[in-house]
Order: sequence, then C-alpha cells, then structure tokens
Amino acid sequence: MKKFKNILLISKFSTNKQQYTYASSFQSLLKQLGYSVESFNCKQNLLPLSIKNHDQLAWYLKPINNFFINKKLKKLVRNSSYDLIFFIKAENISHKTTRYLKQTLQKKIIIFYPDNPFVFWNGNSNKNVLLSLPYYDHFLIWSKMLTPALQSAGVKNVSYFPFAYDENIYTVPSSSTPQKYDVCFAGTWDKEREQWLTKLHEQMPHIKLAIWGNLWKEKLPQHSPLLNFLYSNAIYKNDMISVFQQSKIILNFIRQQNMTSHNMRTFEVPATKSFLLTQRTAEQTALPFIEGENIECFSTVDELTKKLAFYLKNDTLRKRITDQGFQAVQDYTITKQLAKLLKRLEDEAQEKA
Repeated sequence: MKKFKNILLISKFSTNKQQYTYASSFQSLLKQLGYSVESFNCKQNLLPLSIKNHDQLAWYLKPINNFFINKKLKKLVRNSSYDLIFFIKAENISHKTTRYLKQTLQKKIIIFYPDNPFVFWNGNSNKNVLLSLPYYDHFLIWSKMLTPALQSAGVKNVSYFPFAYDENIYTVPSSSTPQKYDVCFAGTWDKEREQWLTKLHEQMPHIKLAIWGNLWKEKLPQHSPLLNFLYSNAIYKNDMISVFQQSKIILNFIRQQNMTSHNMRTFEVPATKSFLLTQRTAEQTALPFIEGENIECFSTVDELTKKLAFYLKNDTLRKRITDQGFQAVQDYTITKQLAKLLKRLEDEAQEKA
C-alpha cells in the first residue's frame, strides 16, 4: 500500500500545451505510477491583469503577486490531506511558507531543484531557496558535486536525482527521416553558445548548420553569420524530435551552473536514436556513458570541429554509437527515476513506523 498516495506537486506549469515543462511530465508520470496528484502553479498570476504568467509581471508587482501565491498555497495545504508535498524548483515560494508547511502542518516535503540552488547571478535561485533548506525532508539534486554543499547548508537528506527523459514524449519515430542538416543545436541563446557556434562556422563554413531557440534573433549582432542558420524560436516535443531526426549530429553545450554534470539533452537526444556530441563533463563521461562507445564529447573548438568532420564522414560508426547511446539511457526515464525515489521514501517510512 502506498503511504504517499496523495501528492501535491508545486512548480511552474505552462498554459501552452505545446510547450514542454518538466513539471508536466512529473505530474502525468506520477499518475501513471498510481499516485493521486494535484498541481499548484507557483507562477500563476493572481492579480487582475491580462498577463498570465508571474514571470512576465513588472518587478514591482511580483512581490504583491507572490504574497497572494504563498497565501493561497498555505490555505490549500491546510484544508487538504496531502501525504507528500513535492516541489520542483518553485523558487518564489518563501521560506516562511515552507517552514509553515513543515513545522505547523507537519507535512513531508521533498524538492527537486533543476538548477544550481547556490547560483543567484542568473536568477535561477534566491535567498528563499537557501533559507528553506532545513525544512526539506529530501533534496533531490542532479549533480553529485553539489551534494556536500547542500549537506553543509543544512539539508537533512540529499539524494542524487539525475535529469531524465519523458518516454511518452521522446520516442523513436516509426519511419526513417531524411537527414538534411549536418549539425543542429536546439536551445536558448547565451553568449558562450554564440561563441562556440560562431567559431564552428568560421572553421567549417560549408557545414549545414541549423539553430532553434529563444533570444537568438534578439541577441545576435546584425553582422553575425549565425543569423543565416536560425530557423525559429524554441521548439518542443514532436517538433524537436523531428529536428533531431533530420540532423546527423546534435550539439549539446553545458551551462556554467551545470558544472561537472549534465543536462536534459544528455538523455533526450539518445532517447530519440540521434547522435549526441556534447561538451565534456565528468558526469557525462561516467556511467551510463562511455566516451567513444555510446556518447561523444568535446572540450575545445578544435576538438569539436575534428570530431564533426570525422563523424560526418563515418555514417556506420555514427550509427553504432547512436544505437548504443539509445540502449544506455533506457534506465533514465522519468518514470523509472520517480519509481525508485518513491519506493525509497516508502521503505524509509516503513522502517520508521
């Protein structure tokens, strides 16, 4: 019998069904595992404005809206019988609210934080997250390197919870798709990614490059050659899978805050039987991956261009690594990761009973 049958999932949920959010996958897959799941959108706009998303509000309105969001959440939990409160990031939930849920309402609280909780400079975290650390029963983190820091900051239990993919979305198409791009990158603009791709184009000007993602048109200089390779803003789900399938090689760049770890693309790309060429990090070249067998990596522009040139000429070897990469990520579905997590929580609860 499930001890944590009723779960409240607190995160940012998109009203656009075409847009992908990790939280939506968690919600649907927890239900598939047999749990009763309700969602609380911590980024809803509760003010009488036409804007739908809290993040789009003016800076002076966000604190007001946050006050009402936190008030609404406390009332919801107080008047309901949830067995488990599951945060996914939810960085705008105040530490006072988290303390209230834990100490006053005596709720079991876990959190998965898909960004670096100690990085404030890019807006991915804030003081509320750190002040809430003592009130979480379990902190799920995607980087093994962050575990000691979280323990030192006062977290009771830290568990490694790697990024994974939603197997209901990232599937292999039944029919073969012609590959019309040599290399593709799908992701939001940032300066480092711009520099990588600009240098790639300079060294391999004839390569068939394709770029999808938000902010590229707004941020690229008018004279940038990358403007010639932009196709659209962010793409999701079937559109993204189609792009992967139409590309011989998919690039993956690891943001600074991901440090020695990985990101969602590390698992999403191989899951669609597409060839992944990713920026090298310690955790990506460890299990389940073996560099040169089921994943390929680079650390410099020179290494990137050499590997691109090599694998674009070696279709058989590229396919072999792609197939082995697909096999390697089969245990890294969100369903399997959640099932292992909930079983562990259930076992711990049984031991304490």
